[in-house]
Amino acid sequence: MKPMTQTQSAPRVLVDPFDAFLARLSRKSLASVQAHLEAAEGHDELGHGRQWKRLAAMLAKLAGHAIEASGQHVLRFYIADGKYRQQVFTLEDMRKGAIQVYLPDILDAALARKILIAPHEEDHTYAIGAAPTVRVEVERISSESKEVPEFCKPMLGWGRRALRIAVPATGDDILQQVIWELGQLAAEAWPKAAETAPAS
Repeated sequence: MKPMTQTQSAPRVLVDPFDAFLARLSRKSLASVQAHLEAAEGHDELGHGRQWKRLAAMLAKLAGHAIEASGQHVLRFYIADGKYRQQVFTLEDMRKGAIQVYLPDILDAALARKILIAPHEEDHTYAIGAAPTVRVEVERISSESKEVPEFCKPMLGWGRRALRIAVPATGDDILQQVIWELGQLAAEAWPKAAETAPAS
C-alpha cells in the first residue's frame, strides 16, 4: 500500500445520522430508546419507526449539547447555556398515530418566510409553503395552557412559548423537511457557543 502524500487526504467516513444520535446517549437513555424502538418497529407496517428515527436524528443534529430520555416515550434535546443547558426541543411518541415535536415558538417567523401558510378557518391546521396541499397541526402552548406536559415545562416560563407539531407517523418527507426548517429557524436565535457545544 502506498503511503498518502501531502496532497492526499484520508477518505471521509460517512456516519449515519441516527447512529450519531445513538452515540450521544447515556447508557440509561440508550436503553429507553432501544425499548421504544422495539415496541414501535414491532407494529411498523406503516413506517412509524422510520419516521421517529429520522426526526430524532434531525433534532439531535440541530441541538448539539445533550439528549435525555424521559421514559420510553419522550426525548429532550438541549443546547449549552453558559454553565448550564437549555431544553430547546422535545420529541414525544406515544405510538398513537402521530409523533409530537415541541420547539420554540417561531410561528410568526415561519409564516413570514412562508415555511408555513396561515391556518385554515375550519380546522386551524397550517399549509406547508413548499406543498400547499399538505397540512400540519401546529399548536402554540404557554405556561398558562391547559394540561402542559411536565417534560415541556422547561421550555416555557418567563414569557416563553413553544409550538407543538403533530407529525403523522405515516407522513411523507415534506413534513420532515418542514421540521428541519423550523428547527433551523429556532437555532438562529441561539448563541454561537450553543451551535458548537460538544456533544455529550
